[in-house]
Amino acid sequence: MIALTSLIQKLLKKETVIESTGFILMLTMIERLLQVARGVVFARMLGPSEYGVYTLALFVVPLVVSFAKLGLPSCYERYVPQYEMKGELGDFFRKNYILSIIASFLVTFLFLIFSKYISEALYDSAHYKYVIILCAVSICPFVLYENILASFNGMRVFKMSALLRLMQAFIFTLFGILFIVVYSNAESTILAYLISFAAVSMVFGRIFWKHVIKSGSQSSVIHDPAFYTKMFRYSVWFIISPAFYTLYSFTDRLVLNHFFGLREVGIYSVSVNITQMVFMVGMIAGTVLMPSLSSMWERGEKNKVMLILNLAIKITVISVLGAAVIFILLKKQIMYILYGNKYLEGLPILTYFLMFWLFNTIVWITGIYPSLIEKPYLVILATAGGFVLNIGLNFILIPQYGLVGAAIATLSSQVLVLLILLLLYRRENMEIKLTTIFICLTPFILLLNNIQMSMAFLFLCIATVMSNYIVTEEEKIVFLQQISKVYEKIKK
Repeated sequence: MIALTSLIQKLLKKETVIESTGFILMLTMIERLLQVARGVVFARMLGPSEYGVYTLALFVVPLVVSFAKLGLPSCYERYVPQYEMKGELGDFFRKNYILSIIASFLVTFLFLIFSKYISEALYDSAHYKYVIILCAVSICPFVLYENILASFNGMRVFKMSALLRLMQAFIFTLFGILFIVVYSNAESTILAYLISFAAVSMVFGRIFWKHVIKSGSQSSVIHDPAFYTKMFRYSVWFIISPAFYTLYSFTDRLVLNHFFGLREVGIYSVSVNITQMVFMVGMIAGTVLMPSLSSMWERGEKNKVMLILNLAIKITVISVLGAAVIFILLKKQIMYILYGNKYLEGLPILTYFLMFWLFNTIVWITGIYPSLIEKPYLVILATAGGFVLNIGLNFILIPQYGLVGAAIATLSSQVLVLLILLLLYRRENMEIKLTTIFICLTPFILLLNNIQMSMAFLFLCIATVMSNYIVTEEEKIVFLQQISKVYEKIKK
């Protein structure tokens, strides 16, 4: 028992940006491997049509959760440093958790009442009513999971947040595969989804309650009468933004289902999921950077924040681009080995989605800036523009070009989102270097043939390492200093 408590305390220790990355990268790689393994088994066992049912079910839950959690978890990464300095962290979390959970119960109740109509709207049939009911029951555990995850990230205990994600992925994979072997339908996968969130929320929620909320050093009570006003002024944009993003992410599949059917949705979803692996590095960078840069921003170190943001974009995009180049060179072999003949129709759209995830990586990292200046609505404005374009292009291109049309529409809208964001950030005095903008354009090399693409990437790597045009001398020094600190810590 003492050893377990000691281990938990060690995992709850705060970390710097670079110190967190190695451990998180390892756990995230395992998490992604579990996700791929689960996706492969689900796709093979269910077949394209039933996999399409499963995919659209996973669209509904995050969409509803966006409203059910009231955007409050977004406040944790921004305001935890502030309330921790006052010793009010326990009450800060308590107030937000209670409100978020009450809202999730109300949303679940409404979802259950209208489950039949939601099934008809989503699938054009009431046949999938029980899929929707399982989705509804998943809402409360999902909201609690999101709160705990954001809490760990806000406190800069990234090992716990990475462990939480890994355990959810492991339980979902384990039960999902077991259930689907017995009952090969979408309901089996959603039941496993529900169990995974419920299990990790209970275990990690207990740890969080005992070691954080009940902590004696953070037991002061918040007396600010405008506390909830302050929270909602910030969080309201994170109610709208995730909902927009979820609709934006699934518009292509909803329109595909309208014009073609669930089979095409299944094939398309496999292509999205397999290419999403390259987004892993970008997700880690954004998750780890936000709380650390928030602390720097509060201390007035704004120039350092800008330097790190520009450096993070460059290093992350080059790393992800390398993975994308390798993937394209081996895409047919990868697709056939993992998914078999049923999903080879998705080969022509893989390049478009690798580009999509690269641009999404840039959007994810730069999205830290509006949170720092407390203007999260900037992301919503950009996403709204992309959303409108996405809808229009999908309805124009899908009837004529099918899967390829949907992929081009999604990629085009993501490019528009990035362009709008860069313009808005420029107006808000974000110091984006010209070399950073150049790096943001490099995903377009994936449209070249294999030889040209490989040569262009090789030239980019040589220019980055051998000159100071891409990554400046100052940025290299900062990066190497952080790497050196991590190496020294590992040696000890």
